[in-house]
Amino acid sequence: MFKLHAVQWKLLLLLGDGAAYALAVLVSLYLNPKLDMGLLEFVSMQRLSFLLVALTYLAVFYVVDLYNYLQDYRRWTNIAEVIFSVWLATLAVIIMFYFPRGAFIGRTLLVLQAAVFTVLLVAWRMTFSAIALPQRLKRPTIVVGTGGAGHSILEAIRRRPGCGLEVVGFMDDSPGKTGATVAGVPVLGSYDHLQEAVKEQQVSLVVAAAAPEKSPALAQVLTQICWSGCQVTDMPSLYEFLTGQVAIEHVPDIWLYLHSLRTNRWYFQHFKPLLDRVLAVVGLALTWPLFLVIALAVKLDSQGGVFFRQTRLGQDGRPFNIIKFRTMVAAAEENGPQWALADDPRATRVGRILRKSGLDELPQLINILKGDMSFVGPRPEQEVFVEEFRKPAQPLKGPARDGAVPVFKETIPYYSYRLLVKPGLTGWAQVMYPYASSLEESREKLKYDLYYVKNMGFFLDLAVLMKTLRIVLFGQKPAHPGKTGEDHEG
Repeated sequence: MFKLHAVQWKLLLLLGDGAAYALAVLVSLYLNPKLDMGLLEFVSMQRLSFLLVALTYLAVFYVVDLYNYLQDYRRWTNIAEVIFSVWLATLAVIIMFYFPRGAFIGRTLLVLQAAVFTVLLVAWRMTFSAIALPQRLKRPTIVVGTGGAGHSILEAIRRRPGCGLEVVGFMDDSPGKTGATVAGVPVLGSYDHLQEAVKEQQVSLVVAAAAPEKSPALAQVLTQICWSGCQVTDMPSLYEFLTGQVAIEHVPDIWLYLHSLRTNRWYFQHFKPLLDRVLAVVGLALTWPLFLVIALAVKLDSQGGVFFRQTRLGQDGRPFNIIKFRTMVAAAEENGPQWALADDPRATRVGRILRKSGLDELPQLINILKGDMSFVGPRPEQEVFVEEFRKPAQPLKGPARDGAVPVFKETIPYYSYRLLVKPGLTGWAQVMYPYASSLEESREKLKYDLYYVKNMGFFLDLAVLMKTLRIVLFGQKPAHPGKTGEDHEG
């Protein structure tokens, strides 16, 4: 339901952009002094060219994050971003179509079209924000349960003020809670008074942050509220929508199990491996000159080999040798594996450039071609760090039997679930929270990895690749300093 709500706003932005582009084409044709035929006749003759230009604009807009519907496009910084994006897309059109093809739709027309499109797009985006933002900020919400799950969902809502949700109160059955405040939000009453509170507060959303399966009475009340027209959702689903994470502290094993049953295994098992290998071949064919330049730079900059190899765990915990360009001094981990740091003193001069640009990861195209990795997935981890996050709950007693599986108690809940899929060159966690240098940060990063495992599909993979491209081109990294602790060398 929430995903559909988000898609509606993004679709509205997309349709408005398309309409602004179509109008810009017509206006620029009308203003073009060099047009020697009828306007509609020219559009019909060049319809494929105009379509290619439009798709280029939309692709660039997505890469630079212009479809973030929570932004206020009335601010000068966002207006400047819109203007920059139009002219960046125009440059992309020139590079992709004019250089290879020569004559396209006319240089005068392209410049006129870009100028008119800039004006119309800024006007449309300002209008969108003026209309859409007030609409999204009118959703009174009640959270059922004041425990850890209730606190977590309140914090997630407050961190995203543009989501349109305003928590007006909690409901809780605990004695003495009614009338009190929790994190500045009043407790309106017990579960028995939930229906009355929904009507009094004109609530449009109820979030179940308590376990209704443990309270038949609460389950019945939530069902009645749902049928009365008020939207009801569980805390993990809303948290996932707001943050792009799985709330591992507040989901039972059965929750992940039930969602795993709905995973698109055909894509995961058949289409994705084929697509990975095709893209790996294309990537190696296009970047092999870079391999030569980088190899020479690494060799001249410091002593040691050009490549760095290390054993990592792949799908189902199978070990494989990952390949990267060496970015640290040869004896970087002579004292054993350790977390990497921001501005790590072990990094070489060329290594710092490679790590910042991500070019040190290029040799992993070979890992993808071999089937050890995918383009998109959780980052491959060293076994020593995986074992650090899970300890034997109890040792196996008696003679070991073939196939006996030890029982582990995971320091980070569900950490082993990230091994269900192939590790990736990039991933949802990498573009959302790329740096982990402690147990707690690894826990946060795992929430993104589990979101990817649970929602894996073609369009999520495409979104990850586009976000990765945005980071590489514009350096728009999440606000967590440092280099990922998974990418150690030694």
